[in-house]
Amino acid sequence: MLSGLMNIGQSALNASQAWISVTGNNLANADTEGYSRQYVDQKDAGGLTYKPGAQPLGVNAQQIMRFFDAFLESRYVRQSTNSARWDQQDTIMASLENIFNEANRTGVSSALTNFFNAWQDLSLRPDDTSVRQSLLSYADNLADMFKQTEKAVKEIQEEMDVSINTAVKRVNEISVAIADLNKQIERHTIDGMSNPNSLLDKRDQLVRELATYVDVETIDKGKGNFRVQLSTGQPLVDGHETYSLTTMAPFKESQLQSSSNYKGEINFQGSDTHEYTIEIMQDGDAGAYDSVNNPPNNPTFRVSLDGGKTWLQDTDGKELRYQISSSGAVDENGDPVTDEILVKNLRISFSSLDDFHAGDKFTIVPKTGLGWVEPTRGTENITPQIAFNGVENPDRVTGGKLAAYFNIRDDNCGRYLDELNATVNALAWEVNRVHSQGAGLSKFTYAQGQVSVNNADLPLGSYQALNAYSDRLQTGNVTLHFYNSNVDDGEGSFLSSSLLFSPNNFDPSKNSLKDVVSALNGLTVNADGNNIKVFQASVQDGKLILERTAAAEAAGIEFAFGSDSSGLMTALGLNTFFTGSSATDLAVNSKVHSDTNFIAAGQVNGDNEINPGDNATATALGKLADKDIVITTLWKTVKNQSVSEYYANLVTTVGADRRLSKTNTEYHGALTADLYDRSASVSGVNMDEEMTNLIKYQHSYTAAAKLITTADQMLETLLGLKQ
Repeated sequence: MLSGLMNIGQSALNASQAWISVTGNNLANADTEGYSRQYVDQKDAGGLTYKPGAQPLGVNAQQIMRFFDAFLESRYVRQSTNSARWDQQDTIMASLENIFNEANRTGVSSALTNFFNAWQDLSLRPDDTSVRQSLLSYADNLADMFKQTEKAVKEIQEEMDVSINTAVKRVNEISVAIADLNKQIERHTIDGMSNPNSLLDKRDQLVRELATYVDVETIDKGKGNFRVQLSTGQPLVDGHETYSLTTMAPFKESQLQSSSNYKGEINFQGSDTHEYTIEIMQDGDAGAYDSVNNPPNNPTFRVSLDGGKTWLQDTDGKELRYQISSSGAVDENGDPVTDEILVKNLRISFSSLDDFHAGDKFTIVPKTGLGWVEPTRGTENITPQIAFNGVENPDRVTGGKLAAYFNIRDDNCGRYLDELNATVNALAWEVNRVHSQGAGLSKFTYAQGQVSVNNADLPLGSYQALNAYSDRLQTGNVTLHFYNSNVDDGEGSFLSSSLLFSPNNFDPSKNSLKDVVSALNGLTVNADGNNIKVFQASVQDGKLILERTAAAEAAGIEFAFGSDSSGLMTALGLNTFFTGSSATDLAVNSKVHSDTNFIAAGQVNGDNEINPGDNATATALGKLADKDIVITTLWKTVKNQSVSEYYANLVTTVGADRRLSKTNTEYHGALTADLYDRSASVSGVNMDEEMTNLIKYQHSYTAAAKLITTADQMLETLLGLKQ
């Protein structure tokens, strides 16, 4: 009995000492990030069957545990990944918003206004050289503003690429560190006796950090059997094993049906922020371009930029079908390939001409992507992807900083650049469309197209021509006017007018650049009683060159451009004000820049005269500021806005995206903070509570010591009975 009291006292002393030690450690780590409050797991030591009853054996201080709520921790981890994503996204969106914020500085909107006002000024003084120079200055400034805006957005994209590489590297480092901790935890865990609490805290902290980069979830089966996986199921850590993420170079892949016999692969040139899904819609072998049959006999395909959710459409809302043709093109090895097809920013072709199979799909990722590396099967594409309806692809990464970096780079910046370039494309087309039918103060003796055509044998309206304005060409004709420079301006200098295609009109689905050259070389003018061939047209580097024949030059024949119902001159870049079709290459035509007399303020009038005071073209271009035009990005077509209104809507879109990111930052930040507080209420150290515990366990220790003292006195009394 007395020895039992001694044992009880000793066990109580040990337990109290353990509690005091743990409490002191809690106090010492009250401000340590990630530290979980610890406690002593103690249990009644039981008792021995003994008369007059069970003899108690005291208390067992079994192991030191930590206060930890797995459910709260799991919820916090999943919520913090959303908070980290939107917080990072909002920070970057603030920079993007500043690029398009023109409230306190000169920007694209004011440059557009100045540009159109300059045309209105020219309409008042069409023969004034200083007004023409002023117009050029405003046009140069407008082109520069578009370039600077595009450059600033692309710099954000480049910064995202750097951030992506850094984040992927850190994710892989954390994965390795967690796997190493799993090994240590397994080695130091003794069931019912010892828990490596500090190692568990470190692992939880790493998981929390990992969740700020990418959306993850955990499965804990005890000890080192701890799994961290992406929310889509791919593991990053599985016990001692690790899996890595990687940045993927642009790539392509095929998804052929089991019944398909196609042996080739898809090829592409160019880059874009969208993933391209190509689906074959019609069986067959690729032959010469078919402009007769509808649908054509050649195979066709359609294209989606959001994983098949929507398919590209023309300006009338009809799904685009691209014809696969072959006109003798070969690859670097001399093997036949299909003609390249211009689809948005990519030039797409196929390496085999035969056995295209309806239902076969091809994927092109023309950008740096995010991949999960599986050692035996290769790399799986998990790049964040957002459809045009704003819905995120649930089979890809959707949370953390990595999602923010990719979404900003591909979705936000991608959309802004698409709409910026659509603005430039429409502006250049509309200005050039009017200007190409106008006349300046000087007539032409030589003209060079500013737009290159990839294949002079293919119809100019086909996507194989690789012309930026192929889809805008229409059936129609071009009028050319011829004059005799050897005669003083006025009555008698006009020779004749000719339709380029006669008696038939130009047909963009049938006529090629070679047909245009042939038509130009067939034009003749009667001068001084002689029927003179006017042009010696040719194609150099895909551009149309208009030179006079020696006879025409000797006869002093000059020419001017008239009405063009087809848009052919605009598409080829003849007598245009601008060159280029995007923010990258928009510029004033060098011929206009070097000689302001070629700025078309007027036009050839009904009497076939070009008057210096004519302002018809300048007036029309000034009114373009308020004219509703067609502006398309392939995934969106607008027909009821002017250029300025469309750009203003782009600025509004950027502002709306910023408000969305800010709202989500506040919302998810509040949820994360609440979960953090709830988790801290369980695992965090409360100084007042620990100080109270310290006093309590100090008293417990004193009481246990008193028990031993009492037992010792009882033993001395018992031994004293012998005397």
